[in-house]
Amino acid sequence: MINLKDIIMNRYTKISVLLALFTTVIGYSDLKSQQKEQQYANDVTSVENIVTAVLASISGEKGVERDWTRFRNLFLPTAQLNAVSYKNNSTSVKVYTVNEFIEAAGTWYEDNGFKEYAYKNQIDTFGNIANVFQSYGIKLADGIEVRRGINSFQLVYMQNRWWITNLIWDNETEKNKIPKQYLE
Repeated sequence: MINLKDIIMNRYTKISVLLALFTTVIGYSDLKSQQKEQQYANDVTSVENIVTAVLASISGEKGVERDWTRFRNLFLPTAQLNAVSYKNNSTSVKVYTVNEFIEAAGTWYEDNGFKEYAYKNQIDTFGNIANVFQSYGIKLADGIEVRRGINSFQLVYMQNRWWITNLIWDNETEKNKIPKQYLE
């Protein structure tokens, strides 16, 4: 004969086990998230650190996945990334959210061994805002420099850390050379 009390207790035990398992998984996920945040905490302690972390997170050897979690951590959720481009005698700007930029660049960077490095950072600050003009070079897997230009970062200090609010970059061209003051 089936005992109703045993059935109820078995269901109660199963629900308790499932809840305990669910709580453990959620707790582990939160712990992993906290570990990542601590790992990247130094990236956002100074203007110099945060702009250096941008280049470190997007650069790497061919076939190596980029650290997009680290990259996202550097930007306000509403930040924009803007690429200036030229066609014929016309200038245009492609505007990305952080996630749109990752989608556009992610696998191409990995497939080609994209490495971006700074020549010089010119940092200007006032109160809780900063602007950085960063001259950069880009190499691909073959190690040959394929491009140079200027990154312009706008940043804000809030919540006890630096955030990038906007990034716009312009590549050097024959008509638009990087001034020496940004290279020396």
